[in-house]
Amino acid sequence: MDLRQIKTFVHIAELRSYTKAAAFLYVSQPALSRQMRLLEEELDTKLFHRHGHGVELTADGAAFLERCHELLADFEQLRHDFKVRTSSTGVTGTVSVGLPVPSTRFISPRFLDELRASYPGVSVRVVEGFSALLHEWLISGSLDLAVLFEPRTGKLLTSEPLLVEDLFAIVARGRRKNRALFDASDLGAKPLILPHRPHVIRDLVDGLNLKEAEVVEIDSTSLMIELARAGVGTAILPQGSVDTAVRAGDVLALPIVNPALSWQVMVCQSSVRPLTPAASIVLGLLRQEITSRVRAGDWTARLIGAEGRARNGRRSQAP
Repeated sequence: MDLRQIKTFVHIAELRSYTKAAAFLYVSQPALSRQMRLLEEELDTKLFHRHGHGVELTADGAAFLERCHELLADFEQLRHDFKVRTSSTGVTGTVSVGLPVPSTRFISPRFLDELRASYPGVSVRVVEGFSALLHEWLISGSLDLAVLFEPRTGKLLTSEPLLVEDLFAIVARGRRKNRALFDASDLGAKPLILPHRPHVIRDLVDGLNLKEAEVVEIDSTSLMIELARAGVGTAILPQGSVDTAVRAGDVLALPIVNPALSWQVMVCQSSVRPLTPAASIVLGLLRQEITSRVRAGDWTARLIGAEGRARNGRRSQAP
């Protein structure tokens, strides 16, 4: 047994798929299967149950995963402690941050300028994607931090709620020119332009129990907006995703009521890998950047105070 085998096992267990783990690790699936077969032979137990949609941990596999988390956390802490101890030039390192599309609503040039001025040894690699992908990349270790919409964190991720963001009905200009609101019960009247599952928007729409609603599944924010502009249907997105298109007169963003749809925006990190000093710095600046943009009115959202951090924020009645 070696550290590589343990990391491979954790990736497969967390992603519940040999295929996904192979893609993230850039290793062939047969090679992963061989590693796990050797590991099971050495431990003299079965770690996974395979099925048509991936794998599930056995009871021994779940117990082994807990021990692996502890081991990897200790290993990462040891490496980080000695890296800081031997560094004589201040905090250095590259921090990978996952941001939902479009990422421009989460960070500004001011954020990057402040980072370069205050911490010249720290650099940021921004990865843009839909929440489901960012969630997997964060779990796999490809990202240090990620901004996610109400993730299922469990034991693998730690999340800090920052704000509540309302979702809007995005329609072609002229379709609802005489109305300022969109009743949720009307959403099923036209095709809905939504991301593929799993996605929190799909969960929220499913909760409305719209009967026989036609869905056009698109995993591109820009294409969702374009289809709405062309009159194909109604997209459901936060206003921050469509500000540019609304200002250009391409689409309308109408608040959804009865009920309103909203989600919490959270900044997340791994629960089993300690943040590096560089990542801790970026986390603080990212939190400060998002908060200041909301307070300045550059982002239509509601900040979550300390008393509201337990609120789920996913659905609320319109005021």
